[in-house]
Amino acid sequence: MPVRATKRGVERTHLERDCDVLVCGASFAGLAVARELAGAGARVLVVDRYEIGERQTSACAMPTNWMTALDLMGSWRQSFDRLVVHTPFHTARWQLPWSFSTFDYRELCALLWQQASSPQLEFETATVTGRDGTTVRTDRGELRAPLIVDALGWRRVLSNATAIQPPNARLSRGLEVHPPGRGEDLELWIDASYIRAGYSWSFPAGDELRVGVGSFWPSHRVKEPTVRLAGDLDLPAVGYQGNWIPHQLRRAVEDDVFFTGDSAGHCLPLTAEGIRTALYFGLACGRELRAVLEGRSTREQALRRYAAFSDSHARKYRVLLGAQRLAGQLTPSRALTAAVRAVENRRVAAWIFQQYLAIAPPSFAGAGSRSLPRARLAAAHA
Repeated sequence: MPVRATKRGVERTHLERDCDVLVCGASFAGLAVARELAGAGARVLVVDRYEIGERQTSACAMPTNWMTALDLMGSWRQSFDRLVVHTPFHTARWQLPWSFSTFDYRELCALLWQQASSPQLEFETATVTGRDGTTVRTDRGELRAPLIVDALGWRRVLSNATAIQPPNARLSRGLEVHPPGRGEDLELWIDASYIRAGYSWSFPAGDELRVGVGSFWPSHRVKEPTVRLAGDLDLPAVGYQGNWIPHQLRRAVEDDVFFTGDSAGHCLPLTAEGIRTALYFGLACGRELRAVLEGRSTREQALRRYAAFSDSHARKYRVLLGAQRLAGQLTPSRALTAAVRAVENRRVAAWIFQQYLAIAPPSFAGAGSRSLPRARLAAAHA
C-alpha cells in the first residue's frame, strides 16, 4: 500500500493532484471501480474521508457466490442457506437456492484494495466537499482528473443539483448494534411492534450478532426499536452504526461524472441490499473507464454506455419499490403473513430468489471480464 502523506488534525498536509482517474469514495463501489483499473497503466487516485475499511455502515452480508466470484472469502464469517422470517402470526423458514454470507468489513475492503493494487494507484484521506467541472474540492486541496467517479454514498456530493435532505427525501433509514454472541439463523422480523413500515433483523457473524431495524419511512425513528429488539433477544445494545439508504434509482451520469453505488441509488428497494449492487455497478463503471484508458472508447461513449447500463435496470427497481410500498401498507396484517407463508414452498422460494439474484448476477464478476455482457451492450446502444 502506498505511503500516505495524510496527517490528523492541524498536521493534515496540503493535497493537490492531477491524475487520470479520480475515484471519490473507498467503500464497496469505489473499491470495485479501482479493482477494474488494476494494470491499466493509469494514474488512479482514490480518496475518502476515512481510511480504507475504517467505517462500517451496514450489516455486511451478500450472496456467497458473489464473494467467491470476487475472491473475497478471506473476509468470510458465516453462511446461511435459509432465512427465518417472523410476523406477529407466524414464523416462516424460507429455503434459499443459494447461500448468504456475513463478512468482516475491514478485511473485505483490504482484499478489494489488494486486488486493485498497482504502482500508479494511490489512496489519500480527504473530505470531498464539491466540484467545479473536472476539479474536485476537498478539505486538503483541489484534485483534477478527466475521469471522475462519485462513490461517496447517498449525499451525492459531486452533483451540482439540489441536494436531498432527510427526512424529506426518498430514503430509508437503518440502525444496528453489534453485541457479542452467536446464532445459527439469518432472521427477519416483519412486525409493527418494532417498525410500522420496514423490518428488523439479526445477522450472525461468527462471534458477534448484527441486530437492527430499518424503516422505509425516513421520518420514523429507529433507535428505540433497535434497543428494544436487542433487549428482547437478551443482548446488550452496543456497537451502534447506522445510515440513510436510498431506495430509488438516480441518474448514473451527470455533467461528465460517473455515479455508482448509493450515490446513484443502486441500493435495492424493499430489501435495502446495497453491497452486491455497489460491487456490480462499480465493476461496470470501472470496465467503461478502463475502455477509455485503453483507447477502446471515448469518455463520452463511456458515459453514455454506463448511463444506459444503469437505466436498463429501472424496471426491476420499480417492481421492488412497488413491493416495498405494498409491504408498508400491509404491515401488520394476515394478508402479509399469507404472502410470507407462501414462500415456504421451496419452488416458490427458488423462483423468487433466483429472479432476485439475477438483478445483479454473480456471473458478472467473472474473472478476466473487462467489458459489459452482450445483452447489456445492446441495451446501452438502444
